[in-house]
Amino acid sequence: MTKKTRVTTTFASLLVLAALIQNTISAQSPKIRGESLEFSGRGNIRNLAAPSTLPGSVVSIATSLTPSVALAQDGPGVRPVTNPTTITESGSYVLLRDIAIGEPGTAIVIAADNVSLNLNGHALVGPGNKQGVGIGIEGVSGVSVHNGTIAGFGTGVRIANAHDVRAESLQIRGEDGGGPPPGEVGVLVLNSRAVVLRDNTISRTFLGVFVRGGGSGGNRIAGNTLIGGQNGQLGICYNPDGSGSLAGPKGDLVYNNLVSRFNIGIQTSLQTLGNIFRENNIAFFQQAINEVTPGSNVFEDNTAIAIMP
Repeated sequence: MTKKTRVTTTFASLLVLAALIQNTISAQSPKIRGESLEFSGRGNIRNLAAPSTLPGSVVSIATSLTPSVALAQDGPGVRPVTNPTTITESGSYVLLRDIAIGEPGTAIVIAADNVSLNLNGHALVGPGNKQGVGIGIEGVSGVSVHNGTIAGFGTGVRIANAHDVRAESLQIRGEDGGGPPPGEVGVLVLNSRAVVLRDNTISRTFLGVFVRGGGSGGNRIAGNTLIGGQNGQLGICYNPDGSGSLAGPKGDLVYNNLVSRFNIGIQTSLQTLGNIFRENNIAFFQQAINEVTPGSNVFEDNTAIAIMP
């Protein structure tokens, strides 16, 4: 076989191999149409499709399909979020870019049961000056929010009259704007049950986690890092809901949290009863624990130390 024949044969073999790889990827990937990549859920994501011709590199095909792989990890039918929105249908949603709002309001409202929202490492950015809500969850159940940043809002996450809600692996940042109360709040839980707040980092807020109302109970707050700035007042606060009733939350488990750089680490109101606070680490400016009705809750194996502002 001559040298020219060997080169021709090798080139032809490479073309066949490239075609086989492209066919295999196409069979396992969402259908490509023009410049958009379609998913089995609703809507298209523009400008994410692979090029229509093979540019001589298998790597370029795999790279161009990376966004579809990320979405597929959230399950079939995942729906993209690219703007401030109200979610009114059950399903899985993923944030595809940072979202900033310049006026008071709520960046994302979840108004349907059985919703999973993956912030996908992106950020919701508020207008600052203690205004607005990052994510609002009200009157629904079966909701999960995770994996992203919420910054510059009056309240990072607001959970009201809801149950079976999880907020996990969130970075929530305030501007250390101080009072008057409530000032900036990391997470507000209002008359809600079976809420899980886990592995979140909340920083530079006036109140870290604020649980309110006799309708709140059976919540689990664990493994969070709550760090005030120069003006943090309460790391974890249990209070009435402000409607006139003195009833506070009952039956929560609050454990293994780091609460640092607040005037008061943990505070419970007059009729906050039957909650368990254990194995929390508290570095406080003025007081580690303020239980307004002594003995009405269980405080066990918490570690506290006074620090200077």
